Amino acid sequence: MTKIMISIQPKWVQKILNLEKKAEIRKTAPRAPFPLHCFIYETGGKGVVAEFICDDVNQARGVSIDKEFLTDTCLTVAEAQEYAGGEQLFKWRIRSLITYGQPKKLSEFGIDNPPQSWCYIRKDDQDE
Repeated sequence: MTKIMISIQPKWVQKILNLEKKAEIRKTAPRAPFPLHCFIYETGGKGVVAEFICDDVNQARGVSIDKEFLTDTCLTVAEAQEYAGGEQLFKWRIRSLITYGQPKKLSEFGIDNPPQSWCYIRKDDQDE
């Protein structure tokens, strides 16, 4: 299974951990077979706080970025369209969330610096 490290701001991490937010919006998506094993890095130096399975990614652009597309994202249409800036958006579905009692360091995943958005984790760096 392809492994991904995804950086998420604290306010969105809390919504994910509270199960309010069940999908993450990004401007890009991995080109890999599903499902994806994703690890959440909480920005601000907190560390890797959780993991989830992404079993589906949907995309939309322009008027297709509507209320239905944004279900489970905690974003309004206006916020999403501003973020998109006329480009397409990808909705990563969050399933099987596992939270950690203590945050893990990026180095445990073979990563030196947090990704700007997301990055692949080399298979050799993180066992199945």
